[in-house]
Amino acid sequence: MTFSVPYPSEPLTPAFGPPTSKANFCEEDFVVSAWIAEFVNTLSNLTYVLYAIRGFRRSQHGSHAAKAMYAGLALVGICSALFHGLLKYWSQMFDDTSMIIASATVLHRSMTYGQSKEFSQIFTPTLVALVVIETIYHTVTNEIKVHELAFLILIALVALRTRQLVKQRVSKEQDRRRLRWVIALGAGCMVFGYFLWQLDFRYCAELTQLKRAVGMPWSFVLEFHGWWHVLTAVGAFTFMSLVESLTQERAIVSVNPFSFVARWFHQDEEKQR
Repeated sequence: MTFSVPYPSEPLTPAFGPPTSKANFCEEDFVVSAWIAEFVNTLSNLTYVLYAIRGFRRSQHGSHAAKAMYAGLALVGICSALFHGLLKYWSQMFDDTSMIIASATVLHRSMTYGQSKEFSQIFTPTLVALVVIETIYHTVTNEIKVHELAFLILIALVALRTRQLVKQRVSKEQDRRRLRWVIALGAGCMVFGYFLWQLDFRYCAELTQLKRAVGMPWSFVLEFHGWWHVLTAVGAFTFMSLVESLTQERAIVSVNPFSFVARWFHQDEEKQR
């Protein structure tokens, strides 16, 4: 293809030594730089960090629980970038664990809001214990099925609890419908991102052949695991901003309630604050 850079016939020598991670993805390793194993999969994690910064800015006068959610989102971006950049086993465990921690912070905020002190005193240590047990088991065994199941359960619980909070805290049916649409939008991003990831996994050989045919940087669009990062960052931020707004003293519902991709500032929301 015109104005494209061909892939090298052999990968570059890794600057930090050979990979030791058990997991690897379809993107070819060390073809762009000797310092970054999977170039697109690494840089796409900036989306998590950017949305985390956006979250910190909108919650600067909010609770520590709200800030913890966005700290978890930033942690995912940093740990995932380390993993895809280095492909070391320890960085793989950091990446996997950060996903669980970030999801658990959102679940904790949503589940403990409006509950009794006694409930929080039971729920919080129970959730922490389950996260620790799952992390130890996953790190020792590198068994991925339990890890994926734990992550999916956390996401499902957050989605269900968010819908419940909408019913409890939003009185107008018009506003409820709008927020249910936002929930569907966030969940849809995650589901579509997972679909692209599965395409990346199942059709890796065909995608690699196509990527080599078109050359860089055009082939970067076909790095579907990178799109998983982008779409899950959007979905995660959507749910985090929903939970933050619904667990404030006054639930905020605006005409355009939550930023999606291009809009980083909630103009209607800021007017209500």
